Order: sequence, then C-alpha cells, then structure tokens
Amino acid sequence: MYARYTQTIHHDDTGIPVREAPGYGRPHLSGDAVRAFLGGSLGFWLSSQAAVTDDETIIYRQTNGHSAITFTPDRDSGVIITHPERYITADAYRVTGHGRLPQVWTQAAVREAVAEATRPGPIDWPDGWALLMPDGSVRFAPRGFPWKSADVYIAEPTAPPQAWGPRCGTCGWYETEHDPARGWGRCSSFQPPTDT
Repeated sequence: MYARYTQTIHHDDTGIPVREAPGYGRPHLSGDAVRAFLGGSLGFWLSSQAAVTDDETIIYRQTNGHSAITFTPDRDSGVIITHPERYITADAYRVTGHGRLPQVWTQAAVREAVAEATRPGPIDWPDGWALLMPDGSVRFAPRGFPWKSADVYIAEPTAPPQAWGPRCGTCGWYETEHDPARGWGRCSSFQPPTDT
C-alpha cells in the first residue's frame, strides 16, 4: 500500500463523484488508515466488497446497492514497507539521519533498522514507519508518522565500498553502521562523527 490516498465517494453505476469527503472520513488518508478501514470493514461486514484496479486504485463498497468509495494512491508518497526483504534490495545504502554525517550501511543493516522501526508494539501496531520512495530510497523513523517526525532516516542506494572496514568487537556490525543516537539493536561503543 502507498503512504497516502485520496478518497472519493461516488455512485457505483456512473462513477461520478458526488462529494470528496465521506461522512466517516477525510478526503486524504494515510495508507495505514486505509488499511485499517478496509481490514475492519471487510472483517465486520460479510457482504463487503473490495478490489484493486490495474492502476492500483482501491474500490470498496458494502454491497452492490451501496455507493462505492475509491482510494486513489499518491505514488510520490512512497510504498509502506511491511516486508523489508522484498523492498530493500541494494547491496549498500548511504544513510543520513538524526544529525549524523552520511554513513554507508549494508543491505542487512538497513533491513534490520527498518524491521526494528516497524516492529509491532504491545497493541500490534508499530511505533515507527518505513516507506520505499519512487527513486528507490528508503525513509524510516522509529516513531511517529510519515512527514511528521524530525527523527527521519534516509537510505539511498549506493555502490558498496571497496572494503567495509573492521567489524565491531562487541556487536559484530561494521563500524560505519553504528548509530548511537538510535542503536538499531547495535552497541554504542563506536561514536560516528556528527555534522555539528
């Protein structure tokens, strides 16, 4: 799913929009909100119908006699990453974030950071988020919602270095992959330089 959708409600026989904001919601929704709505509606109403068109638009209606609701994706907003192994495929990434100078991380390090940022909490909902952007970069944060968090990390595909350098004797990750500000499951024995 995409990070943002525009929703419209229309008569299912003509497709002409009659209002931009259905009574239960807003004209623009996050992908998580669309997923939650569809999950709740399809699970509760046995007669609910949902389909995805070839252009990735989602069409939902409760029954044949109800008006259809259309969720149109904003492709520039990025795709929500739910399975890092499917989306994070470059050999290396140039990672910036949280006031750190850019560091080069392996694919495994970026996957683990994204998996940690999106790990479900005690109520089965992640504290953070991760998006695959149209340019192939990955944006992720350990908490908050897309575009509202100052603690955003950006991982851009890059060529791997000739040599990765030494591994940390404490955690086993490369020294360039340490980020004491967040940890990402790694030790904080190595302090990378900051941009201040």
